[in-house]
Amino acid sequence: MKKFAADNLMFLREEYPEIYKLVRGLTYDQTQYAFDKARNGEPIVSYRAVGASTEYSLYSKYNPSHEAQRWTESIEMDVQGAKDVLFCGLGFGYHLKAFLEANPDKRVYVYEPQVDMLLCAIEAVDLRSVLSHKNIAMFGIGSELQTQIDLLEEAMAKSGKTVANVTVPAYRTAFKGVIDSYQEIVTQTSYAVIASSNTLKMFLKSWARNMVSNLSPNLKSPSFQGLRGECIGIPAIIIGSGPSLGMEIEHLRRLKGQALLISAGTSMMALQKFGIEPDLVVSMDPGEYNRKAFQAVVLKRIPFLYIPTIHSAILKREFDHLMHAFYQLDTPSAYLMGLNNSDPIFMNTGTVSGTAIQAALYMGCTDIILIGQDYSFPNDQFYAAGVEHASDAVNRKRMDQLAEWVPNVQGGQNRSNRQMGVSREGIEQMLEKFSGFRYYNASRVGAQIKYTENKTFEELTELGLFKPMGESWFIDKLRTRLKPYPEDRQAAIRNRVRRSYEKSISFRVAFRELEGHVELAQRKMQEWGAAQFQEWLLRFESIWAPVIDDEVFKNFYGFFLQIELNHMDRNWQEMREENDLSRKTFLLLEILLPVIAKWNELSPILIGNFEEVLNTPEFAVGAPVSS
Repeated sequence: MKKFAADNLMFLREEYPEIYKLVRGLTYDQTQYAFDKARNGEPIVSYRAVGASTEYSLYSKYNPSHEAQRWTESIEMDVQGAKDVLFCGLGFGYHLKAFLEANPDKRVYVYEPQVDMLLCAIEAVDLRSVLSHKNIAMFGIGSELQTQIDLLEEAMAKSGKTVANVTVPAYRTAFKGVIDSYQEIVTQTSYAVIASSNTLKMFLKSWARNMVSNLSPNLKSPSFQGLRGECIGIPAIIIGSGPSLGMEIEHLRRLKGQALLISAGTSMMALQKFGIEPDLVVSMDPGEYNRKAFQAVVLKRIPFLYIPTIHSAILKREFDHLMHAFYQLDTPSAYLMGLNNSDPIFMNTGTVSGTAIQAALYMGCTDIILIGQDYSFPNDQFYAAGVEHASDAVNRKRMDQLAEWVPNVQGGQNRSNRQMGVSREGIEQMLEKFSGFRYYNASRVGAQIKYTENKTFEELTELGLFKPMGESWFIDKLRTRLKPYPEDRQAAIRNRVRRSYEKSISFRVAFRELEGHVELAQRKMQEWGAAQFQEWLLRFESIWAPVIDDEVFKNFYGFFLQIELNHMDRNWQEMREENDLSRKTFLLLEILLPVIAKWNELSPILIGNFEEVLNTPEFAVGAPVSS
C-alpha cells in the first residue's frame, strides 16, 4: 500500500518543505484508519475514533470521484462570486481535484485538520497532481490553533471580497469536534481580520506618523529585552479599564509591593484617581483619544512600556523609566531597527491588555490575574470611575446600540457588542496559544473569559500567591537590567534610517515618472497599435521593477501600501496572462492607480517624518551614543 509514499514525500520536500518536515518519519494510527477499495478500484479510507464503536467511511464505496463531482456541483452557488476559497478536507484528494477542475478561476487555501489522514493519503494515492495545481495558494495541516489562524488570516488578507468556506461532507461527521472548532475559528478570524482591516484604514496615517517619529525614543530608550525572565515566581495583575476595576481598588492598593501591577493603557486614569501607582504602564494605541487620556495623567515616575504604534506626542513627555517592545506585524520597525530573535516581539491582539499579558509572560510571570477586563458592560457601565473616553451622551447612544448578550462570571448575562466580542476572542486565542500558565479572572461582574479560572482577590490571597517584596522592587530591577542598544547597533539603525530616507527620495522620483507614464497611456490608448502598447509596457516594467524589488520598499512602504499591493497581487496574474495588449494595459492601469493614489497620500507624511527624525539629536550626523 506504500507504492506512492516515496514520490509523495519527494514532492512535499520540494514544494511544501515545512509540511515535509512535519510528516517525515511519521506513520498513521492503523487502529483508527483502514484502507479499502471502492467498486471502481479507487482507494478509499474509513475512520474510527479511539474507543468509539462507529466507523465512518469517508468516501463512496462505489465511485469516489463521481461522488466528489456531484458534491462540487451542489456547492456551486455557495462559492459563486468568491475568488478565494477555504477548502477543508484534503483526504485522498478526490473532492479537491473535482473542485479545482470545476473552478479554474478560484484561488484555494487547502486545510487538512488530521495529520494521520495526510499520512494515509501519502501511502495510498498520488497527491502530486492535485497539490501541484497552480490555483492552490496555501496548504496547511494539523488541528493546532495557530495553523488554522495563519491559514485563515493569509486567505482573508489576500482576498478583497468574501472568502468562500467549504468542507468535505464526511469530515463534518467523522471529525465533528475538530470541524466545529475550526468553523468557530473561521468566524472569529473573519471578524478579527475585518476589525484589523478597519483598524489599518482608520489608523494608517497615525501609524505613518508614529512609526517613524518614534524612532528617536526607540534609539534613546532601552529595549524591554533586559527584563526577560526577571519576574519568575511573581504574580502579575493586568489592570483594564472595565467597571470591575473600581470594585477592587482597595485590593490593588493592598497588593502594591506584593505583585506586579501592570496598567493596561488608560486604566491609569482610574488608578491615579484612587492614588495607586502601578509598577508598569503599557500603551500602544495611536489614536488622539489615547493622547488626550494620558495628557491628564502624571507619568514621569512610573515605568512606561510602549509599542512604536503609540501616539508620538505621548513620548515627548519626560519619563524616568521609558522602555519599548515591538509587534510581530510591525514590519517597518522590524526593518529599520534591525530586529532579531533576541528582541521583545509580541503578538498583536488588537488590545493593550493582550500586550500587557505578553509583557508579564515575557518577564517570567506564571500567574496572571485579570481585573477590569470585563469585555461587556456590566450593569450598563462602560468604564471604571475616572476613565473617560467619551461623553455621557456618546456612551448612552452606544448603550442603545448594544445588540449582544454574553455569559458573565456569575452565571448571568451582560450586554455587549461585536467589537467587545472580537477583543475578548483575541485575548482567548492568545491565552490558548500561551498555554501552560495560570490565568485568573478576578472580576465579579465581567464576561466569562475562556482559559481563565474565576477567582476573587480574597480567594487568590488564600492560595498564597502574594508575598511582600518592598515598594521599589520593580524600579530596582529596571535600574540594573535595562541597558541601551550596543554602539554598533545604534550606528546600524542610524545608517538604515538614513538609507531608507534616501531611497524614499528615489521612490518619489519613480512614482512621479510612473504618474506621467500612466497619463500618457490614458491620453493615447485609443490611438495606439500593438507596437506602442508593447513599448509602454516595457517602459512600465523598467520603472516599476526597481521600486517593487527594493528591500526598503518591500519592508517599509509595503506595510503602508499593503491593501493596494494585495489588490495588485490578486489581479496581477490575470493581467499577465492577457494576450490582448490593449486589454492588458487597461487591467494594469486598474491595479496600479490605487497604489499611486495611496503613495501620493502617505509618502509626504512618511518622508516628512524621516526628515524630522534625521534632524533630532539621536540621528544627527555624528550623534552621540545613547547611554
